[in-house]
Amino acid sequence: MTSRAGEELTTQLDLGGTLGGRAEDARAYLVIHRGEEAAVQVVEVGEELVVGRASDADVVVDDGRASRRNTTIMLRDDGLFARDLGGRNGTKIGGEVVRGEERRLQRGQQVVVGPVRIVVSSLPRARSVTSDDLVVVDPKMKEVVAVTRRLAEVPTTVLLHGETGVGKEVMAELIHHQSSRRTGPFVRLNCAAVPASLIESELFGHERGAFTGAVAQKRGYLEAANGGTLLLDEIGDLPLDMQVKLLRVLETRRVQRIGAREDVAIDIRILCATHRDLERMVAAGEFRQDLFYRIAGFVLEVPPLRERPLDIPPLVARFLDRFAAQTGMAEPEVSDAAMRRLATHGWPGNVRELRNAVEHAAVLAGTRIEVEHLPRGLREPNASVATSGGTMRDAVDEAERRAIEEALAAAEGHRGRAAELLGVSKRTLQYKLAKYGFHE
Repeated sequence: MTSRAGEELTTQLDLGGTLGGRAEDARAYLVIHRGEEAAVQVVEVGEELVVGRASDADVVVDDGRASRRNTTIMLRDDGLFARDLGGRNGTKIGGEVVRGEERRLQRGQQVVVGPVRIVVSSLPRARSVTSDDLVVVDPKMKEVVAVTRRLAEVPTTVLLHGETGVGKEVMAELIHHQSSRRTGPFVRLNCAAVPASLIESELFGHERGAFTGAVAQKRGYLEAANGGTLLLDEIGDLPLDMQVKLLRVLETRRVQRIGAREDVAIDIRILCATHRDLERMVAAGEFRQDLFYRIAGFVLEVPPLRERPLDIPPLVARFLDRFAAQTGMAEPEVSDAAMRRLATHGWPGNVRELRNAVEHAAVLAGTRIEVEHLPRGLREPNASVATSGGTMRDAVDEAERRAIEEALAAAEGHRGRAAELLGVSKRTLQYKLAKYGFHE
């Protein structure tokens, strides 16, 4: 099973228009029935579920009528799909026996392989993300966001570089949605999540019968992004032989499916992202120099969360607001001591780790998050970043004050609206305004 974790849209900025983002919960929930037994299976974007008789299948079907690899179920950015892999008995999808073809799945539909019945319980909730959903307070990230606006206006190739979880995909989406391609698709392929044996088929697609198992024609990611933008995430993991073929596509703007005699023209913008040091890889012969220069017309560095601490308090507020909306639970307040721990932690997992920590604490806390509600690694001061208590308090206070200033400016002085932007109650905002000396 190949997967990638969906990155959260966690940046906030004063951007006009609407940003079409990933679903709030970018997962599909399946209920797998075996006789009277049932189990829930979660599928994330980019994840492929193999159904069949093989012992290493994700959903094992103990029935001689099923093939070893009978069916795949995959959640992509454009929906949930089931594909029959050409077994002699096919796959029953939505009441129809399908052989060698792919079908889009809807909520409530069933995929039946032998005695196993897979029901689509829920799909990602598509939504449009407006500027109100994005939070950028720290000057470092504001500068990055400003650069995305300029990059959106030119066709320059862009390499987004930064640690895992910093929001490289979010920045790529900002470039796309601020560009003239905004009405076209934004497609992401995680090169690290696809086995080397499958990457060519995923990128270029294939014709029916091109190789064993190619039971139907398939468009690759390059064609799927036609008219829009393709993000090649973790480009440093792309095999060397595929790097040569990608370079040809970048130069000719044409793609040839595996097994096809003719190539087809494509109109796409390709953005790349990585956490690796590609220049070091070039020197070591692990990445092609000509491809590096082709994809790195502009290198956009996305700073880690520890280098933009002013973003932490508003991100915490945003995550708590979303948690409350999704669960129906009351939104807890955060004690000063707990916020100090959050603001001074090193966050090696960056925004993704912060979100998980906040949700962990919210589950345990009730109405108020204290230090003891934080994950184990956060309950003790982080020696690598903690200094004196006064310095930590100053950092947190400054972050809160700046966040309030930003919210008031965005809300044009309307305090109720500012409280909504910050994800806090009006009463809490009133207290903070008095604390930091804001006047009527």
